[in-house]
Amino acid sequence: MQNSNCKIKLLLICLIILSAQISFAASGRRKHFLSHGPSVAAFGAGETVFAAYKDPAVIQYNPSLMAFFSENSISLSRFNLYEGSANNSGSAAFGLGKNYFFGISASNLSSGDIELRDDVYSSVTKASANTWDFILSGAGFFKPLGIAYGVNIKYLYYDLYVNTGGTYMADAGLAKFMLGPEMFGSNLKIKLGLSAQNFAAGEIKVDKDADEIPGIYRLSTAFILPTYYRFKTQDTLSVFADLKYEDDFMDFYGGLSYTLADKYVARLGYYTEHFTFGFGVDFYSFTIDYAADFSEVDMINRFGLSYRWGLRKNDELAKEAKAALDKEKISLQEAEKRFNGARKLYNKGEYLRATDMLSDIVVSYPNFESPLHFYTKIINDMNKTANSNDELDFDKLTYARAYCAYYKTDYKEALSEWNKFNYFTGGTDEVAEYMNRINDAIKQEQMNKREKELDGKASALLAAGVKDFNSSRWVECIKAMEKLQKFVSENNFSKTIEYYSKAKDYIDKSVIELSKSIKSERKEKAKEPQSEAPKEEKQEIDEEGADKKYNEGLILYAQGRYLEAERIWELTLRLNPKHQKAKTALSKLRNSGYLAE
Repeated sequence: MQNSNCKIKLLLICLIILSAQISFAASGRRKHFLSHGPSVAAFGAGETVFAAYKDPAVIQYNPSLMAFFSENSISLSRFNLYEGSANNSGSAAFGLGKNYFFGISASNLSSGDIELRDDVYSSVTKASANTWDFILSGAGFFKPLGIAYGVNIKYLYYDLYVNTGGTYMADAGLAKFMLGPEMFGSNLKIKLGLSAQNFAAGEIKVDKDADEIPGIYRLSTAFILPTYYRFKTQDTLSVFADLKYEDDFMDFYGGLSYTLADKYVARLGYYTEHFTFGFGVDFYSFTIDYAADFSEVDMINRFGLSYRWGLRKNDELAKEAKAALDKEKISLQEAEKRFNGARKLYNKGEYLRATDMLSDIVVSYPNFESPLHFYTKIINDMNKTANSNDELDFDKLTYARAYCAYYKTDYKEALSEWNKFNYFTGGTDEVAEYMNRINDAIKQEQMNKREKELDGKASALLAAGVKDFNSSRWVECIKAMEKLQKFVSENNFSKTIEYYSKAKDYIDKSVIELSKSIKSERKEKAKEPQSEAPKEEKQEIDEEGADKKYNEGLILYAQGRYLEAERIWELTLRLNPKHQKAKTALSKLRNSGYLAE
């Protein structure tokens, strides 16, 4: 009996030391096995929750963040500690519909092999002490308030080789994502989270005394600032801060991360008397994470691997949609090359060439923000410089004034400013090109006449479309606005972007109104007696427009935007009621369950 008690005491001492090692706590602070979560990404940014919101291990911190996942995911992690001890963890999250997720997680803190002896002369017995944490998690989204919620049911289990014990616990969390003010040409993103870990817990008794599980309450924040623009993405700088209340102490956790091209992440963090760092790399559907902590004894290394996969079924419609999306990607690659070229011109200060190149990209790909960001920035900067009374750099001033005059079609003023620019600088190839573009094209009066004519025709087309919209003729409005878009694209002039954007806005609004009217017609038709067959109305068929809308629906379907795909395919049948592919696609989509709330 005495030998058994000796073994128990040794194992308890080992477990206490091991728990202290994994917590890296400051002297005099009581920390528990559950004090630090298993996410490598979070630890690299100072154990801040939002640094790991895409990692299923985040349910160990705040289960509500699962509601923001767009894919199924699984993650594994390992923390190498001291003398063979380690913390291993696995987590997974699975979608249960549009806004609901189910998660599981398990963590193990192991002492490694410990040698036990009854006395110095006895044989060695190898044993290990283990602490296990098992979680079942659920999360959802409350749409009226835009708040995600989540709950955990946990089971904590001690295996001390001789004695064991366990107890159940519960966690809960809330989270909300918001758009903040505009910064650096884009919106700041704000994330807020509140979680209560172990707020309901029992006691673990493996010896004479019971171990009370401390509650952990955490307030988490994140600010995501856009920085460097690419064609479809932009780099972001994220600032994280957490307040954690545990065992009558309030701790602060802080972190920074820089995300490069949505693929590479570098992280730095701080929590009580500790500095951490880490990095992550995305490739295909995998993410590799590494984090390190500079502890008092040694550097602790942490490793993590995550895998994500989609929720879509493999049917014929999905294959056709994927083919349409692949075709779109090919054209996007060419557009991205042109965008990179425009940015190089921008960095060289060749704003005229950059503006024209960006204008073409914006017209062809109006849904991407990056080209429009640079286009708008050039226009604003040039106008600011041209109208400044404090600009002392005469080269910049004349260039900006000529630039503004050129795009206002005041070619006489543009030539005058460019001549001043050439006189003081010796000229550039870019300015020479644009001066020749004016002189060699047509006379100045003809250019002004052309601008007025194009503006007048575009204005008439716009007015016709607006009239159709105000008269609730949605299909006619869409046709008129598409005609306007085609006209301004084929006849590029100073107001091309302006008219093109207005036309796009009216198309989007007409599609929404058309969708409402279709649903209303269905309800009215269902109420009407079926005794008399409805009279067929003659409708103008637009086969080309219908095919174009059908293809847009395929791309939306491939991107998982099912409600928008349904709306576009309904519009396709309005343009051509005999479009068989659109009928088939709508039928498959509505029977798939993707549209269920």
